[in-house]
This record gives sequence, structure tokens and C-alpha cells, in this order.
Amino acid sequence: MSVTIKDVAKAAGVSVATVSRVLNDSSAVSEDTAALVNDTIDRLGYSPNLLGRNLRKRETKNLLIVVPTTGSFYGGVIRGIQDTAENEYDVLIACGYSTVSIELRLLGMLQNHTVDAAILLGTRVEASTLDALSARFHIGLCSESVEGSNTLTVLIDNHKAAFDVISRYIAHGKKRIALVTTDESIIAPSSDDRYRGYIDALTAHGIPIREEYIFRKTYDYTCGIEAAQHFLSLPEPPEAVLCISDLLAAGMIKECLRRGVKVGSDIEVCGFDNIELCEMFTPMITTVAQPAYEMGKTVARCLIDSLRTGRLPHGTIVMDYDIIVRESANLEGGSI
Repeated sequence: MSVTIKDVAKAAGVSVATVSRVLNDSSAVSEDTAALVNDTIDRLGYSPNLLGRNLRKRETKNLLIVVPTTGSFYGGVIRGIQDTAENEYDVLIACGYSTVSIELRLLGMLQNHTVDAAILLGTRVEASTLDALSARFHIGLCSESVEGSNTLTVLIDNHKAAFDVISRYIAHGKKRIALVTTDESIIAPSSDDRYRGYIDALTAHGIPIREEYIFRKTYDYTCGIEAAQHFLSLPEPPEAVLCISDLLAAGMIKECLRRGVKVGSDIEVCGFDNIELCEMFTPMITTVAQPAYEMGKTVARCLIDSLRTGRLPHGTIVMDYDIIVRESANLEGGSI
């Protein structure tokens, strides 16, 4: 027979309520009594029914992270969340596959008290549904926003970051500037913001938009290769390229080098995110650095604080970004 809380109380000579207070770290128990109860728990080998306790207390000490897909960028965000939650919350990670039905099923873990809070690193759930959920549960978005939603969101200004990169290219005399982005089948507000930053920067500096300089597909490395094949086949290949992910930039650079095009001189390439690959690649990749780790820490801290106070979090926190200049593009200096 397994040891029960009543067995512990009897052996320690205290009430069941006192044992419960000790298990819940209540300050209403003296240090001597707490030590006696804990010694008895160890001696008897008692293991509390955590599920039952969680249901009674309506807390689980679990945080859920929903990623839309696998990707190198998410690692930094997740580490930031885990380090912030350390010793207080366990972190569960699940893939939503950018599918609304799967995301909503995972968010159902809030309803059935499997987790206390959820962090979405990108979602296809519409604003009205998301706001209805965040009005009842502790939910945060990180790295991606949902237009029109007031759910807690932590991200960078993707429009301004892309605008800055293109402006720096122009300041260095580049006029034939290309963009590698996603197509309409991929719903990612950050991609759209980076696209608009590209368009707005060219327009602001009086440079015509050339559709042949915009390649749309996915975030994948192979799409960067295809983008390079497309651009290098043009009568006037671009002088500079902004890729909206570092994997795209890596594929772009690889294909340029294969064709004998010198990256950093014949053509300049900038990525986005600053994943570890950027420093491992040859040439090393110039990129827009998102503070992934700090973003993860910030969204986790906001949610943990909200769980302590009982006040649901809302609003947007915009973090700083940086343009890290390496070998693939000379973007030293400010925007014009």
C-alpha cells in the first residue's frame, strides 16, 4: 500500500492540514514543525499526488511553448524562457505546425489546467479568438504578432530593421537591391513587415520597385539557392540582397560561390535573425540580430509575474535589434 498524507500526519503527530501546509511551503508552519514533517515524509517515502494537488490549487507550475515549426532561431528564445522559469516552472514544448486546429488543441491545456501559461512563437489563430483566450488565460506571443490583437506580444520592429538594411545599402551606393521573402502561403507577420520595410526604403530614396528583384517562396536553405539562380540569370543581377532569414542567406551565398560570384564584392548578402550558422559559414554572414534570448526572458518574466499577481498581461513590448556586419555585406555606418 502506498503511503498517504494521513499516514505522514499520524507518524509526525500533526494534523493533515499541517502536512499540507508544509507541502505547499506555507509560512504558517514553524521551522521545527516543517523539519519534523519533511523528515517523516523522507522516512516513509511519501510522494504527494501532484496532479490532484494541481487541480485543487488550479496551478501546475508548467509553461507551454508552441513553436510553428522547427527552426534554429527558436532555440535562443526557448533558452531565455527556460532560464527565466528555472526552479519555478517546468517548460513543455510542442509544435503547432502552423495549423489552427492543432494550436487551439494545444491551448486547450490551459482550460484543463495542464499548464498555467502558454507562449506562442508564431500562430495562425485570428485576433478575435486569441484575444478571447487571453482575456481568460495567461498567454504571450514572442517574435511574431497577430494584427489587431492586444495579447501580450514581445518582438522587434521588423519593418524598421529591413528599412535600415536597405537604407544602408543605398548609403553605400547600391541601387539594384533584391529581397528574398516568403510567398502568400506562409502567414508570418514578420515577413510582411520586412517586405514593407524593403518597399518603403526603396520608395523613400527614389529607387523604382523591380518585381524581378523580389523572390518569394519559403524560409528554407534550398530556396536561397533558387533565389540566387533566379537573380544571377537576370540581365542586370542585383548588387545587394536582403534575405528574411539566415538560412535563405546561406543558400544564396552557397550558390553565388558555386557560380564564381564573389560575395561581399560582386554581390552583398544580408540575412536576418543571427543564428549560430552566421559565424560558422564562409564568408561569415552579415545579419539583423534579434535578441532571441532576451525576448524569451522578457515574455517568460511577464507571464510569471502575471501568474503571481493574477492580472492577465496585455500589450506589446518592442525590443532593440542590431545589424551585425560580417564578411557577406558591408553595412557599416548609419542609415540615410
